[in-house]
Amino acid sequence: MSTLLSLHQVNIGYLSKAVLRNVTLDIASGESVAILGSNGSGKTTFLKTIAGIFPVLSGEIRFTSPDAGRPIRIGYVPQRMSMDGVLPLTVVEVVEMGTYGSLKPWQSLNVQERESVDWSLNSVDIENLRHKLYWELSGGQQQRVLIARAMVSHPDLLVLDEPLASLDRDSVRSMVALLGKLKMSTGLTLLWADHFLPALQEVVQEVLLIEGTGLVRYQAHDIWGKNEEPMIREEKGQS
Repeated sequence: MSTLLSLHQVNIGYLSKAVLRNVTLDIASGESVAILGSNGSGKTTFLKTIAGIFPVLSGEIRFTSPDAGRPIRIGYVPQRMSMDGVLPLTVVEVVEMGTYGSLKPWQSLNVQERESVDWSLNSVDIENLRHKLYWELSGGQQQRVLIARAMVSHPDLLVLDEPLASLDRDSVRSMVALLGKLKMSTGLTLLWADHFLPALQEVVQEVLLIEGTGLVRYQAHDIWGKNEEPMIREEKGQS
């Protein structure tokens, strides 16, 4: 597999304060990699830096697009609680937000962008929810909406920040199955943060474990069993 993402001696943080230091690693196209660590260890900061939301403090991050001649496309799925204050938007309106980077403020969606919205809704199995209000959905349904929003751009790399947080057990299984299906059907690369969950082993090949201010890389089968599964809050609702 070709290299999609390379980091060379990268310091990662915010407000000039490094939380991860001298990170050097390669991630190949088509891989599924999880970054694990405790709350406040730097998982979200790492993902936001990869997604281009935070700048690197020092070092180099290099992307190689799977298709020569065009820049890499990155989809970012934030923590669901960060969308708690979202306006009373429908599902399709939230998903359409994934096209805004390519639109001028006065432009409406063209035919191709509307087709991409429809495709992304279908790809995460929420076409039937398109006219529902986002804030009325269950946690699992809201997570699918945010993934659909990120999928509108047909990303090469999908970056997800704790997509399994606060989901009940059935929703966790459903979400892991969905991510596995997307990876298989599109060939995208997955990079996601979460607390340790045995469910991850169904789709993750490698793990980046935060230890102090560094990242230690493991094959997923070597690290499974190192941590205990955290409590998963039971939450009513459809995944």
